[in-house]
Amino acid sequence: MNPVYSTVAWKQGTVFKTDARTAFQEVERLNAQFGGSAPDGALVTASKPVTAPLHNEFEWSNAKAGKLYRLDQEKKIKRSLVVISESSVDDHRAPIEIRLYQRTKIKDNGDSRRVYMNTFEMLEDPEGREQLLAQARRDLEIFQNRYRVLTELSGVLEPIQIFLRSATHAA
Repeated sequence: MNPVYSTVAWKQGTVFKTDARTAFQEVERLNAQFGGSAPDGALVTASKPVTAPLHNEFEWSNAKAGKLYRLDQEKKIKRSLVVISESSVDDHRAPIEIRLYQRTKIKDNGDSRRVYMNTFEMLEDPEGREQLLAQARRDLEIFQNRYRVLTELSGVLEPIQIFLRSATHAA
């Protein structure tokens, strides 16, 4: 086995019952079966038997799955709404798209729940603004970790590292 795969884990914050290495092995098995890359849906099909390693990671009740699918569609709609900035005639840059809704946590009667909130309302609220900034830091960390092996991006990654270090010291 390639040493890069010696430690396989779930991404922080994800909740799966199956061991990450087992899931990895199942995905790799299917990839090999399909000549390198399994098509979308192959993992679902392979997981249908009750004895399949990832069977319990899927919702098999059509009634529940239908509702979950519609909730995913709702989230996709909210994630897809953007505001397009108006650039002046002299400005030759492409218009900028800004997501209209952001996923965030709010307190509701002492409980915390996840909702989509208007980006511009979040910017006006100090706590909302801090949540957006925290998400931006996480996104930059993810980008940095994903592409740090590409030396061609060193000019982009160095400022990100400087920002993340200064953000850590400021916190």
